Amino acid sequence: MPRLAEREENILDFIIRDYVESAVPVSSGRVFDAGLFKASPATIRNAMLELDDEGFLEQPHTSAGRVPTDKAYRYFVDNLMAYHEPARHEREIFDELARRITKRHELLFENFGKMMAEELGLFASVANFGAKKRVRGFGFEELLREPEFENHDLSVEFARVVDHLDEAARQYLESSSEEKPEVFIGEENPLKAARSFSTVAFRFSDGKIGKCVVFAMGPKRMDYERISSVLDFATRDIMERI
Repeated sequence: MPRLAEREENILDFIIRDYVESAVPVSSGRVFDAGLFKASPATIRNAMLELDDEGFLEQPHTSAGRVPTDKAYRYFVDNLMAYHEPARHEREIFDELARRITKRHELLFENFGKMMAEELGLFASVANFGAKKRVRGFGFEELLREPEFENHDLSVEFARVVDHLDEAARQYLESSSEEKPEVFIGEENPLKAARSFSTVAFRFSDGKIGKCVVFAMGPKRMDYERISSVLDFATRDIMERI
């Protein structure tokens, strides 16, 4: 996908980050009032119309604002987000967990997945495909508090994913990378039942525990930058100690 012009790219970056945080469609007035762009309201409006025409933004029926499309999120992941070291309290949490896992590997499933779900506010799963297959999921109840799940049909779709968690784990094990967290947005999801959502997955393996995958799943309006950074840090921290 070719790069956007600098102004359009910066406006798109702002819209995505603002929408991820607020879950409120973003208007041109909101972009202008942020005071980050040396551009008139008319110029910002025109830039957003161009992003609309190019498939990066869409307008919900009930709002004058715009929301990012799957194409916009993919552009953000490929071009705009960066990996950051997690906040100090998160590093301390995962460091302590990694030390405990060194002594008892089974804690990988009970504590790591639960901690990921709590820290990210998403559904998180950890699966091991070694001699004894284990798949655990955490955070479903908390995830359903997100505004997207006021849509009953979407809640049912996600419940279907949870009901077939073994299949989901197998799909992400086969499709993810050991180099960096892999992001699957909407239709990119290898799991058909998950194509209304987004997933960040990371595969790893070790002689002691076999092939594993950890993944976080939730609405497309997720903080891809933070999730990828936390998943990358936590998984590598644990693998260094196993």
